[in-house]
Amino acid sequence: MRNKRIFINTSFYFFASLIRALLSLAVNPLIAMNMTHYDYALTGFYTSFNSLLLPVFSLMYGQYYSRHYFRLKTDEERTELENDLVISRLIFNVFELIFILLAFTVYARLQNIEFPTIPYALITFSTIIFNSVYTFHLLTLKMRKKAKSYFKISLYHALTLTGLSLLFVVVFKLGALGKLSALLLTAVLFSVFLLPKLVKKIRINKELTIDALKFCWPLIIAGALGYFFTGFDRALLVNLDNNFELGLYNVAITISGFLMIFQTSLNDTFQPDIFEAVAKNNKKKLFKILGGINLLNLVPIIFFIALAPFIIKVLTADRFTEAYKYARILALRNISAGMFYSMAGVIIAYGYTRISLINKVVGSVLSIFLFKFLISEFEFYGAAWGQVLSFVIMTIVAVIVLLLKRSRLIKFKSVK
Repeated sequence: MRNKRIFINTSFYFFASLIRALLSLAVNPLIAMNMTHYDYALTGFYTSFNSLLLPVFSLMYGQYYSRHYFRLKTDEERTELENDLVISRLIFNVFELIFILLAFTVYARLQNIEFPTIPYALITFSTIIFNSVYTFHLLTLKMRKKAKSYFKISLYHALTLTGLSLLFVVVFKLGALGKLSALLLTAVLFSVFLLPKLVKKIRINKELTIDALKFCWPLIIAGALGYFFTGFDRALLVNLDNNFELGLYNVAITISGFLMIFQTSLNDTFQPDIFEAVAKNNKKKLFKILGGINLLNLVPIIFFIALAPFIIKVLTADRFTEAYKYARILALRNISAGMFYSMAGVIIAYGYTRISLINKVVGSVLSIFLFKFLISEFEFYGAAWGQVLSFVIMTIVAVIVLLLKRSRLIKFKSVK
């Protein structure tokens, strides 16, 4: 009976991701026919900052919620936790957005960035805030193992985003502005719809906020440092003043990124089981889950690498076929990234948030030097290999630090 329930839940999570991917793949040729290399260069540049700002805007409260979910006894306590975390985060987001927009404007001027800051930075950064309501709601469904509800809301979100993307990019011919605006409007609509489900009382729980920030601040910094593995390359490449190749590179990132949807579906399915295995100190189950996730993750990657030229030709209506030369390399990133995210999930489940921070600090410093060297020598090819190797470095560091901690050779207390 338990195996049947697991299979059913897995199917809902998988098909939620699969349908989302299929919709994106289906409309991608139409989107590509109405986008230029400049449009892809611009959207890729701005969305590259998502990895830097997402942890800052989310405050990593999702990890705090996951960590405490199985420690709470009743659904009423869990509902109150959800309420207070969402209120706390939205208050912080208002001040964060103002500060970040001002700081980014200064950065863009100092770096002579040719892409307009307004409205593109405002649209991109605001999308992260509104979308965090949707992602947090999905997390609550996932932790309660309400896979059917998870599937429904994911499907509605995918359909809405697809429809708005076609409207703004294909019908209205808005290019980069249309693509980013579709993301923002979808996030706003779902935020308005889902916020009442998460927030029942308007209150500020100071004690909870302090405790959450105490747990999350290393994760916020560690998460933001992830920018140096997935977004820093674009900040360096934009200085090469080659929007044609930058456009191809961003197309390759987008299409190879579809592979991450499969990996995400696996993580969505088994994340509660990872936290549960750690909480119950069931190491055998933990190793089986991690091994299964990473082995299954290889299947679509191998398939994609073999057929990359044909796949990209079809998905871009033969307008950006040359992007396959970068996409094949970036597909390998999904292998190294999958291994790293598995280790990161285990570290967080154990409550070793400071170890997560140490891991990201060491890895980001090494990755900065790695990207600068590879891009200076090999430009866009170097950037692609930098993404692959940066996650290899991070995985090695994570394994070493976790083993040292578990063997008690280093002393960091886990956060309760």
